[in-house]
Formats: sequence, C-alpha cells, structure tokens
Amino acid sequence: MQTVARALSVLDCFRGGEERGVSEVARQQGLAVSTTHRLLSALVQAGFLEKDEDSSRYRVGGALAEYGQIAYRQHRIYLAEPCLEQLAATTGASCSVAIRHTIHAVLLGTSRWRESDGHRLQGVRLPLHASALGKALLAWSDTADSELESLPYDEGTARSVSGPAELRAELTLTRERGYAYNDEELDPEFRTIGIPILDPAGRCRFALGLRGPTTLMIPERVPFLVELAKVTASDIAARFAANTGA
Repeated sequence: MQTVARALSVLDCFRGGEERGVSEVARQQGLAVSTTHRLLSALVQAGFLEKDEDSSRYRVGGALAEYGQIAYRQHRIYLAEPCLEQLAATTGASCSVAIRHTIHAVLLGTSRWRESDGHRLQGVRLPLHASALGKALLAWSDTADSELESLPYDEGTARSVSGPAELRAELTLTRERGYAYNDEELDPEFRTIGIPILDPAGRCRFALGLRGPTTLMIPERVPFLVELAKVTASDIAARFAANTGA
C-alpha cells in the first residue's frame, strides 16, 4: 500500500502538464533518487508516464488520455458540449462543466479557446473555496462543517475567503441569490459565475462555470450573464436527464 501511495503521489507531480526529471521529482516528494527512479519506471511501464530519451525527463503518458476519454464518456460530457459552445459564442467568455473531487472542483469539459481568455490556461483542478464552480457544488449540497474546515484556504488570492466561517456565509449568500461568484479569487483580472446543474431529484453533481476577464465580466453585465448561464445549465440538465431516461 505504501508503494502504491508513493507512486500515485509521484504521478501527482505531473498534474500541471510540465516535464520533470528524476531529481526534481525526488526533491518534491522527499524520496531517494533510486526509489523515485523505480517508481517512475513502473509508471512508464504502465503507460501513465512517458520518458523523453533525449532529455531523460518524464511527462504524462497516453494511458491517462485513455482513462480521461473513459471518464468523459461515462459522465456524458459530450451532451453538454454544444451548450457550452453556444454560451461561449454568445458571451465571449469560456464555459466549463465541473464535478467535485474531494477538496477540489475538477473540469470535465470546457468550451474551445476564446479570445477573452487569451493564451492563459485555466487549471483543471480548482480549490472549492476560491472557485465559483466549487462554491456552486458546495452550496447546493449537504456540506458538513468538518468538510469546510478541511479545505486548503492557503490556495487562491488575497480576495479568497480565509476560513470556514466566511465560506459558510458565502455559501448561504450563493444559495439565496441563485449563483456562485469568483471575483478575482483564483486569477487576478478574471471573474467566474457558477451555476448548479441539478438532476430531476434536485441533486447537484455538476456545475456550470462562465469565466472571463474583468473587462468583460463587469458588475453591470453580471445579471445578464447569470440569466444566460442559468438557461444553459437547465438545458444541460435536461440533456443529462433525457439520456438516462429520467
């Protein structure tokens, strides 16, 4: 079990998409170089990592792409993609669908590149407390105080909520107004609106995000953008429900 945990921890070093060398991974994980090399070799053999023979550095392997496609199909994100593209084209912002995984919101599908985002890439894994998607997933779920206390409040910017009490108040406000909001809490000069995607029983497994620069997401425009996002979230929910025969 310790070996499996170490291998998964090593694999986590590549979450950002960068190539890394053995010594770099060893330092980050606090492991001996020989141990790190064995773990990296095992991950390469399984297809989870690839090794560049010229640079001797490692990167994410094709097996993870295969698992990603499986998750994409199982979560039926392809049903939401036309809705994401339409909303992105209408608003000029980027649109995403996310699901909760432990203390983060994980993007499962995102609209194609938009000029409003420039060449900056949004992370795939977002802290729940500092992201509109995360707040939406929390606000429309039964979230215990212990869950809020376990979140990584050191992630985000100076504008992010600083603790569980402040987050609880934010979630109450989010539920009352009907949408979550990220006002430069993850990236300076970017704002995001988060809308729950509810199933027929009223459960929130997915959330819709609408993200753009502050020059686009000005306060006066937010109510209009919220209404467009709500319509899109409802359309996605209907597509998911119809696909399951609900």
